[in-house]
Amino acid sequence: MADGSLDDPAPSARNLEAWSRHLGYRVEDAVHLREYLAAGPTLPAAFGSVARRYPNHPALTVDELTLTHAEVELAAHQMAADLQRLGVRSGTGVVVVADTDMAVMLAYLGALRSGVVTTFAHRSSTASELADVVGAVNAKYVLATGESLGRLSEASVGVRTIGLKDSDRESIQSLPGDALANPERVSVPTDPDSTAIVAFTSGSTGKPKPVPLSHRNLLTSIRGAMSAWRWSASDRLVHSLPIGHQHGLGGIHAALLSGSHTIVLPRFDTARLITTVDSENATVLFAVPAIYDRMLSEAPDQLHRFAALRLMISGSAPLPPDVAVDVEEMTGQMPLERYGSTEAGLDVSNPYDGPRLPGTVGLPLPGVEMALIDPAGRLVDDGDTGEVVLRGPQVFGGYGGGEDQPFVAGWFRTGDLAVVDPPTGYLRLLGRTKEVIITGGMNVYPSEVERALRDVAGVIDAAVIGTPSRRWGEAVTAFVVMRGGTSADVAAALESRLAPFKRPKAIIELEAIPRTRMGKLRRESLESWAKENSRATDV
Repeated sequence: MADGSLDDPAPSARNLEAWSRHLGYRVEDAVHLREYLAAGPTLPAAFGSVARRYPNHPALTVDELTLTHAEVELAAHQMAADLQRLGVRSGTGVVVVADTDMAVMLAYLGALRSGVVTTFAHRSSTASELADVVGAVNAKYVLATGESLGRLSEASVGVRTIGLKDSDRESIQSLPGDALANPERVSVPTDPDSTAIVAFTSGSTGKPKPVPLSHRNLLTSIRGAMSAWRWSASDRLVHSLPIGHQHGLGGIHAALLSGSHTIVLPRFDTARLITTVDSENATVLFAVPAIYDRMLSEAPDQLHRFAALRLMISGSAPLPPDVAVDVEEMTGQMPLERYGSTEAGLDVSNPYDGPRLPGTVGLPLPGVEMALIDPAGRLVDDGDTGEVVLRGPQVFGGYGGGEDQPFVAGWFRTGDLAVVDPPTGYLRLLGRTKEVIITGGMNVYPSEVERALRDVAGVIDAAVIGTPSRRWGEAVTAFVVMRGGTSADVAAALESRLAPFKRPKAIIELEAIPRTRMGKLRRESLESWAKENSRATDV
């Protein structure tokens, strides 16, 4: 049965039990735990405290350049002073173009220390995309390096652009080191509820929304995950994720909050990632499902070199169960799949001490309250489909830009549909509320059909959407990437896997499924394709 009520101010017994499972001890004092996770100070103040405890520990390595915690702290402090001398003031909006470069990381950390509000733009953004980001957050400055400076010039964004390296003088004259600032005059921001960054939703199903995140939001989220995942100062994390995305950025925060070491590769390359994990004696790997799939395809005989990892994290997109099982077979360890959102950070995770169940994202992390509700806002029973709602200090306060606010009774409505499996209590995601296909009056969840498609021999990727149908209202339409076989073979295989109303009315072969940089499906691209090719053959 559903546990508790949305109006209850205290965490439910189920959430307390989940926190206890993650932490390895019984949580009875929810208030104390929450106070620990949500305590200040601000991010830069917390980083500084850790740097004083672990000054000589390696902190960050980027493209073979390594800085200790003391060196990162000093460089961020000097960067903050330089930015202030260049006119950047506390509360000002700054866009950082997130090339994977130590100078960019230090620019971000210096901006945090300056008290400015940081927004990341991806390093491959076009001139028009950069202009859109700058305009959306009303930024006054852009910090960038390399080729990004040229695109900024093309964008004519009308803000002051600051290059981050001496080599940028060919494109721009304004560099932080020219400021000749006095770092002694820099004061660390003290309000943990002030905005640290403005992130954007992925935009995989619509226009990205600006998401203001406070220092407290970010600290609470990563602290909860680090507690559950047994993070320590001796950990060495390797990843090749964009630092402007919270998955990659979280790896930097984890190092600076624990005294540990994070190694960031400039871009994903199968051979280099495997070699780095091995040579650095890494203990933790952050990756997205597409990376695990690529490694299985390109270097399965090398994955035994991951045996020393104590933890492999998968996030940002659903991890196909067959990929999870194959990784476990090759490495001896099941990837730990977790679930989060831009608005609420890291929320749900398979337990560190297991079991880790393929196809599920586990239990709410310490400090995160989770429930499932029906369209009327009522709690649903285990085994019934509902929308995931979240509450806690890691949840943002609301969208910027005049957007409609996604809250009910103080809980954040994620828009994700899921079920809690009765035997385990683990969360299993089904898709987005806006993605449910209503065909002939029946509800079909794309993720269920996608899982069935991936189980068919020859199908290496799949995506499912609903397309307009005069007969059905919406028709279940599948897109597949195949190695051998035909769409007719796939249709025949699904007859024993899915009820008739769930089976695709059309199966369309593509060379690749359109996805975001983090592996999320670009559903609108498939919808546009289907609209333009409405004569797709029915199955």
